[in-house]
Amino acid sequence: MVKLFISGGGDEKQGKKFDQEFAKRIDLTKPLLYIPIAMKGIISSADCYQWVSSVFKPLGIDEIIMWTDLNNRTLENLKQFSAVYIGGGNTFSLLNDLRTSKFDVVLKEFIKSGGILYGGSAGAIILGSNIMTCAHLDHNDVKLRDCNGLNLIHGFDVWCHMNLKTTR
Repeated sequence: MVKLFISGGGDEKQGKKFDQEFAKRIDLTKPLLYIPIAMKGIISSADCYQWVSSVFKPLGIDEIIMWTDLNNRTLENLKQFSAVYIGGGNTFSLLNDLRTSKFDVVLKEFIKSGGILYGGSAGAIILGSNIMTCAHLDHNDVKLRDCNGLNLIHGFDVWCHMNLKTTR
């Protein structure tokens, strides 16, 4: 069974119940891997780490390891973690970095081997079949041409930050 947690983003209060459920499902004796690369050039890695710690440490996830460089990472490297959390930011940049580093292939292997993956906002959108659902929010500064996502949710796309008040 695929273990994906797909979050549309939001603040700590909006996602608290979802994050609590995530914390219940992972091995708390192993560290959580946090990948904030979609925030590159937007928010510092230190601020990203402070944020993710403030969300998950109160839920019992005491050890969080952050990777900002995905080059030469392997499935074997991922086996030490309880789960992988891919955070939000610029979706085009995120997908481009995953492909350039070949980490997209590693993530697919991780999921096939039973790994748990949490995608928040841009991290969720890349799990779908196509990332163009982000085009109204994100700029394609990396000039990404192939906007196909990782397609880990059977042909569906993910639309984050939907506001029902403005879509009716």
